[in-house]
Amino acid sequence: MQYINFSVIIPMYNSKFTIKNAIESILNQTYKGPLEIIVVNDGSTDGCEKIVEEIILNNQTNRTIKLINKPNGGVSSARNIGIRESSGEWIALLDSDDIWLPDKIQKQIDEVIKNTDIKFIGTNRNNEVYPFFGKSKKRLYSVSSKEILFKWWPSTPTVMFHKSLFFEVGGYDEKLVGAEDSDFWLRCASKTKIYVLNEFLVYTGGGKRSFGESGLSANMPKMYEGEILALKGAKKRKQINLFEYFGFYLWLTAKYIRRMLIVRISK
Repeated sequence: MQYINFSVIIPMYNSKFTIKNAIESILNQTYKGPLEIIVVNDGSTDGCEKIVEEIILNNQTNRTIKLINKPNGGVSSARNIGIRESSGEWIALLDSDDIWLPDKIQKQIDEVIKNTDIKFIGTNRNNEVYPFFGKSKKRLYSVSSKEILFKWWPSTPTVMFHKSLFFEVGGYDEKLVGAEDSDFWLRCASKTKIYVLNEFLVYTGGGKRSFGESGLSANMPKMYEGEILALKGAKKRKQINLFEYFGFYLWLTAKYIRRMLIVRISK
């Protein structure tokens, strides 16, 4: 069996109720090759780092687990630090309140081995699919910059990418408070194809909505601000023209208003 050396990066902030399940979902992967887990504690105050320290102490698997403690600086700085400190040739992302299904990594690696042009690949999450342009009928597909702007896809904890791509695009923009992944995806899309394996392999959010409930996604004005900044970046890189920019501006604004209404009605 062919293996790929990769590292999993988990930003952690006040995650004492979820971090154990997140890490265990990596330890329980059917993939048995080289695997490094890096948890970046972003200035937590709830003692969740103690849980990670205990997991490291009791770890009897062939997985390497590392904990990096840093002052609070946001999820982008945590991911940047974790990736720069990693030893893997490939990077996989996981959030501290999400879990991978057992064959997630093996199925992605199988695709990478079969398709040597793949440098970035995500999957579905929570039985959700990409709803536009007939993508939901394909087993493996790519999304263009414009298709990412229609729907921010794939979801962060489904993604793995070649580490060289991170350095090529300059890593995460630490100035962004919302939509930092969307901005990173678009910059990656300017260098390589963004592939998606059309299978549900990640469970995110514990059943919560993807916006307006908790964490960074609860701050919808900041999410919207970040989306518009990501859109401006795409225009600056000439991934879209001026006409398309205004069209996507209206599209993102309409989605923002819809989210706000849904949250207000549900209260």
